[in-house]
Amino acid sequence: QCNVLESAAAELVDESLHPLEQLEVLRLKVDELKAKGETDAVIECRIKQLSLQKVLSHIHRFPLQPVIQAQAALAEAYGQGGYFAQAKQHMTQAREVCNGGIYGDLQCRRLQADLLASEGTICFAEGQLEAAEKALMDAARLGRETRGGLDRFTAQVHILLGQVATQRGNVDKAIDHFSDAWEAYEDIDGRTAEPTLRVRLQMAEAQRTADDDRSQKAVEELQDVVRILVEILEGKEGVPQLPRLLAESSLRLALWLQADERDQEAFQALEIAENTCKKNCSEEDLLAIDIKRHMASLHIKLGRKKEALEYLKDVEYFERRLHGSQSVQVARTLKALGTVFAADGNQAEAESSFHQALRIFETDRHQNAGFIRDINAMLQSMTTA
Repeated sequence: QCNVLESAAAELVDESLHPLEQLEVLRLKVDELKAKGETDAVIECRIKQLSLQKVLSHIHRFPLQPVIQAQAALAEAYGQGGYFAQAKQHMTQAREVCNGGIYGDLQCRRLQADLLASEGTICFAEGQLEAAEKALMDAARLGRETRGGLDRFTAQVHILLGQVATQRGNVDKAIDHFSDAWEAYEDIDGRTAEPTLRVRLQMAEAQRTADDDRSQKAVEELQDVVRILVEILEGKEGVPQLPRLLAESSLRLALWLQADERDQEAFQALEIAENTCKKNCSEEDLLAIDIKRHMASLHIKLGRKKEALEYLKDVEYFERRLHGSQSVQVARTLKALGTVFAADGNQAEAESSFHQALRIFETDRHQNAGFIRDINAMLQSMTTA
């Protein structure tokens, strides 16, 4: 039981530490949570960061600039979590503090660039692509004018612009923005650093959407990133984000190779993803379960029914633990199990799996009409066979 004097935020960071030390712990935690896609947890960290910056400013007379940046970062986190009303409220507050408390022209312009980048991030999350592009282009311009050349800030803005261009179907523009970010991160951090590799992954994704030979170049780009990550992680520990990045990249590579009918190469990529997760992730990690599901799918495609069944049974077990026995996720896996059992000639197990899936899907007949129709057709075909 927690001490009654402890705040709820004590679970995020040791509050006996100096505020600056707490901020460093939270910075690292935000990076880790972002990599996992845990947006609500990121919001909690951002709230704590803002409160700490206010303590430093109001009590210890630290500059006001970090308070504004923390408020904008919280607004971004709310936007990326889909809480757009809260995001806009915090953006308004950040602008009010900026207009009322900062007087140096250069400092003002840098903060304006920060706020424009946050505004663009929120617009992008909300699907307002034109507004996002305008805000981000202004942020990139101000960033170059006030910081001189490409730095981390401008590189991140170019990544966001690349994502916007990808969403708008402008592959050439997206690749240009990702290339600018890649050049900046490679110059700052080096060729094999995590930020550099993440930009290369996003550029590969943009290339993959092209209708020309760049789609194949995307596969080669992704293969090179996977190779670099494997080399980095051989015998290296204590780099929490990189194993997950390797697992995600290998899974994506496997899906691209499978789409190109390069199934054996896809299987090798999935093995890398699976082995990486075994060493670094919980068995109940959603990424680990997703890899198992794709392993099962590929085994089915390759005619390896026994192996497919083993993976699907694992997926069903963990999905029951994570989502509950009556979840749609479990029903879909039961349907897949039934299909493989039927193909393997095990009619009793197939019927059992199909009937279990059917009971779950029928709790929402309208939403799951397609699944219900497919299962009934398969049961009927088994009866008449």
